Formats: sequence, structure tokens, C-alpha cells
Amino acid sequence: MIVRLVRLKFAPEDVQTFLDFYALSEEAIRGQEGCLSLSLLRETGDPAAFATWSTWRSSRDLQRYRRSSFFRDFWPTVKALLREPADAVSYDEISGDAIPAGSALLQEHDAQ
Repeated sequence: MIVRLVRLKFAPEDVQTFLDFYALSEEAIRGQEGCLSLSLLRETGDPAAFATWSTWRSSRDLQRYRRSSFFRDFWPTVKALLREPADAVSYDEISGDAIPAGSALLQEHDAQ
């Protein structure tokens, strides 16, 4: 599973425009093949800063979404509202069982 975190910072006067556009687009994003979940978060210290947190079945599904006609229409609209470039990072989800047994952090934890 892939977790995608995209940080978005807007000018205060563009926040409502973004929120309205996101509300119109949210179900279409959730409906993309391989999208398992989607959340919109607002930064506690900056009411014009947000993040989207999405989970995808696979990297292939995320890439398919990013190449979709929907994304090609959606992203330029959001990007035009940003006060600075978005910061996007993808993560592979791991659990305790997936952490290698030789991991120094795991060994330190087990020793406690």
C-alpha cells in the first residue's frame, strides 16, 4: 500500500475557492481505481495550509491517477491557487512484521 501526503499552502483569500473546488472533486478522487482512502487536513498553526492524505492499493494505481484526464484537469486548478509549490511525498506502508529483524531500532526496542 502507498500513502501519499501532499502539502498545500494557499493565500488566505484563495482558501474558500480551494475548499469549494475540493468539495466538488473529492468523490471523483475517491472513485479512482486503487484509491483506498482520502482525507483533507488543515494545519493547526496556519488556516491557509492543508494536506491531502491518501492511500493507494499500489504505486501503479497512484501513477495511473496522476496520468488520468481527471488529474490533468484537477491539478492545474489547484496549482494556480497555491502561494508556494506543493510538497508531495509517497510512503510505502510497513508494519511491525515488515521491519527487518536485524533492524537496530527494533533490537534496541526489544532490549528495553
